[in-house]
Amino acid sequence: MICHMPTVFSTIFKNVTTGTVLALLVAATASLSGCTPDSKSESLGALPSASFTVSPVSGKANTFVATAGTNNIFQWYWNAGDGSSSALGGSSDTLFYPLAGNYRVTLTAFGHGGYDTTSQIVEVDSNAPLVNVLVNPSLTTDSDWTILNTGATITTINFTPQGLNLSNSGASANTNGGIYQAVQVQAGITYTFSATVTTPGSTNTWVEFYFGTTVPTQGSDYTDNKLWSLNTYSGCGGGAESGNIVNLNCAGSGASNGQITFPSNETIYVVIKSGSYLGNLGTGGVNVTNVELGREP
Repeated sequence: MICHMPTVFSTIFKNVTTGTVLALLVAATASLSGCTPDSKSESLGALPSASFTVSPVSGKANTFVATAGTNNIFQWYWNAGDGSSSALGGSSDTLFYPLAGNYRVTLTAFGHGGYDTTSQIVEVDSNAPLVNVLVNPSLTTDSDWTILNTGATITTINFTPQGLNLSNSGASANTNGGIYQAVQVQAGITYTFSATVTTPGSTNTWVEFYFGTTVPTQGSDYTDNKLWSLNTYSGCGGGAESGNIVNLNCAGSGASNGQITFPSNETIYVVIKSGSYLGNLGTGGVNVTNVELGREP
């Protein structure tokens, strides 16, 4: 509807005084009875229709791309269904799920005519591979590992195609020693440790894994935070066996699932130490390989 105010009122309002405001308003209202209908028709636009497809990303585990339609849409809000909040994005969004499960992905699309919402289930078949924060986990060379002399006669340490070999000679050997690597870890992140240990059977021996903040010192024993260990004095490692040290463990304080969290962002030292007291590490010695301190990508 279009309404026009007479010119006379326009002129009068320029010179209005406080005492005449009410009278002028009444007169102006009466003059609006001459309004005529507006013949124009306005529209906000068509209602958007939310839709999207989900496709796995080649070469990237547990990673998907969600691609939405663009017709009559100028904003896309995505919710990955993993407990995170909806976030403004573009017409496509990359989704990553570290854990297996079913996730309901929801898209809310906004257009000039309003908004529309749709969702669909994304199935993730398996957990994503962990990222190993240790360098040279196979232990086939000494790269990024430092040999640690703990002050006594050092255990014989060799890096072989089968991994780290720890041995000593004689039926009543007294040796100790190991290797270590410094690692940066983050607070509140769950790490999972594993290492393959193979022993031929030994007497009066130990194979230990430490995760301490104390800097290893040449000529001094290392005792900071032993989590997993084979130890014949505690009842494991005496017979021939091979497997994940987390499962073979009988003398460390680490969790049975291999998980570790750290209280702060810090440098820790992963120390692998082995020796014997009046004993022997067995024929051919103990092998260690596939050492992993893994975190979610």
